[in-house]
Amino acid sequence: MLRDWSIRGLAIAGLVTLGACAPLQNGYLPDHNGYLADYAEPHPTPSDFRVCHGYGCKLQTRIALGEAEWRRVRAAFQPPAASASGEQRQIAAAIATLETEVGERTGTSAHQRRELNTGDASQLDCIDESVNTWTFLTMLDRDGLIRLHRVTSIAHGGSLIRLDMRNTAVIEQTGVAYAVDPWLVDAGKPPPIFPLSIWLASWPPQVTGDIGSSPQQSGNRI
Repeated sequence: MLRDWSIRGLAIAGLVTLGACAPLQNGYLPDHNGYLADYAEPHPTPSDFRVCHGYGCKLQTRIALGEAEWRRVRAAFQPPAASASGEQRQIAAAIATLETEVGERTGTSAHQRRELNTGDASQLDCIDESVNTWTFLTMLDRDGLIRLHRVTSIAHGGSLIRLDMRNTAVIEQTGVAYAVDPWLVDAGKPPPIFPLSIWLASWPPQVTGDIGSSPQQSGNRI
């Protein structure tokens, strides 16, 4: 037992030192003094925003998308969705396009290994992913593309004891909060969007079916 806790203690120290998804506080709370305040561009626009990478937002790269690139993002919302689930699919497609366009500049289109990072700038942890996703969602919202949802903040879950710390960007629709979590898929893939209550309940969820549907729970590590 002592050996198990020694190993766990070393793992905790490594996670904190290397910047791997340690939560600020569990639950769905405004992030006034958290990752958004520390790392996010407060007023991002397609022609001027920054993204995090390298784990724990260790690195930040300023991005300026061209008009043609932003048109590809906007195309995901045509025609306008008639339902919340339809708009969630559009949001997921737009974020995948943005991740691809950004990845061409930052090198983050590489396969995401989801392990402790010792200096690989191409890798993203859930701090990087949640901040970047909030930035993407905010740009989409300010361009009038998100009509049926409200972009909110970042949610935090898990604990150092269970070693399941995680963060996600959040959107709301008629009072229901949804996790938008690209950390569950590889770079440039449409992120799953599902009720935040499921995201908070246990980890990791196994996302099956269509974007916007609830994931099945699984004990397998992502």
